Amino acid sequence: MRQVVLISGHICTGKSELALRLTREFGYHLVSTSGVLRNIAEQRSRQTDRLALQALGDELDSDTNHRWLLLEVIEEASRLEFDRPIVVDNVRTWDQLQLFRTHHGFRVIHAHLWAPKRVLEQRYQKKNAERPDEADQSYTDADLIKNENDISAFKRDADVRINTARTDSADTLVRVAARLGLYSGPDVRCVDVIVGGMYGSEGKGHIAAYLANEYDILVRVGGPNAGHTVSSPSGVYTYHQLPSGARDAKAKLLLGPGMTIFVPALLTEIADCGVTPERLYIDPQAMIIEDDDFSQEEELKKNIASTGRGSGAAAARRILLRKPGAIRLARDVPELKPYVGDAAPYRGSIVRHLERAYRDGQSILLEGTQGSGLSIFHGQYPYVTSRDTNVAGCLAEAGISPSRVRRILMVIRPTPIRVGNPDGGKETSGSLKHEVTFAEVALHAGLDPDEITKLEITSTTKRPRRVGWFEWDQFRDACVLNAPTDIVLTFADYLHAANRDARRFDRHNQVHRRTGASLPISSIINKHAFSARGRTEDRPSQRNR
Repeated sequence: MRQVVLISGHICTGKSELALRLTREFGYHLVSTSGVLRNIAEQRSRQTDRLALQALGDELDSDTNHRWLLLEVIEEASRLEFDRPIVVDNVRTWDQLQLFRTHHGFRVIHAHLWAPKRVLEQRYQKKNAERPDEADQSYTDADLIKNENDISAFKRDADVRINTARTDSADTLVRVAARLGLYSGPDVRCVDVIVGGMYGSEGKGHIAAYLANEYDILVRVGGPNAGHTVSSPSGVYTYHQLPSGARDAKAKLLLGPGMTIFVPALLTEIADCGVTPERLYIDPQAMIIEDDDFSQEEELKKNIASTGRGSGAAAARRILLRKPGAIRLARDVPELKPYVGDAAPYRGSIVRHLERAYRDGQSILLEGTQGSGLSIFHGQYPYVTSRDTNVAGCLAEAGISPSRVRRILMVIRPTPIRVGNPDGGKETSGSLKHEVTFAEVALHAGLDPDEITKLEITSTTKRPRRVGWFEWDQFRDACVLNAPTDIVLTFADYLHAANRDARRFDRHNQVHRRTGASLPISSIINKHAFSARGRTEDRPSQRNR
């Protein structure tokens, strides 16, 4: 049964703004009483000023026994998709309301807005100052509702009654939307998170891109200092700011408020991937990286081999320069307007998109950045990045509550890597407990040492990587910090070259037993298949931890 929301109340109580917000933010179809009257007046070659429309409404009430508004809504409903709700701004009389209440084709919710008369008169005078053509009308003349008995009846009948002297339009919307059941409950778990379990370069981008088509929404956090290289049927591409797999998937793309964005590079990436504004939404509060941020990180490049892409410097400015106009956010960049919007509530407001996704039961994939061992809080300081790279940090940057999480996929590789040490001097990018060379890894696995060494360069700075044998205590720390429900093993051929031919997880186990590889992966990984479009209430079993 189609839901119809009826709004009643005196003039200037906020009825039209509530109706517009329900239309804009929740997809309601709007039927405006004044719009209907204006159309009828134009068809009859009548005047369309406020007083003339009031007189026409009174005439229609008399001629149709108050049924004209109901008949108009029935007519408009016949042209809509069967489940689209309607909001009516507004019902003028008790008789009109009763006709809706007794119509069996609609499920009616009645919202009545009110405020003290002195408040309403002040609002009316303020509006009149902006509409000098109507300034000669008094508040009483302009009000569509003349019978206070109707108002008393509206108050008694209302499903939700709101004193708008104590709320603005956003507050009013929240109260009405909650009554309409437009917000999801806290038990909806539909978010899967991918994070790195080591020092980055675990292959998160490949995994995220491989799974991307299974999700309705892809969310990215972090900044352009992290590059996620993906090989797909469309070719090899490195994503720096868009979610991995964006050019091959159809999902909605969200860039969270915790992101640091370098605008020229992002616009290039958008063009490369053929992403349109209908798919991409950028939160208005995402931080903008400026040219000066690059020079601010020159010392970090020399000392710890930072990528020097300005993310840390931009994040520091965001904290230190908290005054109007001191920094630029995504909402301040004209080139990003198609993805952000022009004014509040911004089209790119990520929390609003997520709220709708929870309500509609859509599946969400959150792609983290870098790796657990590079967290500014939990990594080997100072050889860390500028943000928390664990699940909690990624959720905070995206604006997602932990209670929404369904699964946590932590990506690891048999041989953790770090970026190469800074050029010259004795500085380091951070320690590896069991550092070896890629040639040693390749020989141990039966691979070509020259091929592996050549391939192992970083996605962003194109620097050679350093490598070591598996660090069990670091892996355990990552498990404690992220509590993964799934472990994703990449670079399995670094255990043995024969793993390149495996197409099932149990095939890797057979190879391990046959070759006697030194890393007992069967003891630390339990693999299970899952579908992102499965029921959101599904819970991973304890054996998969």
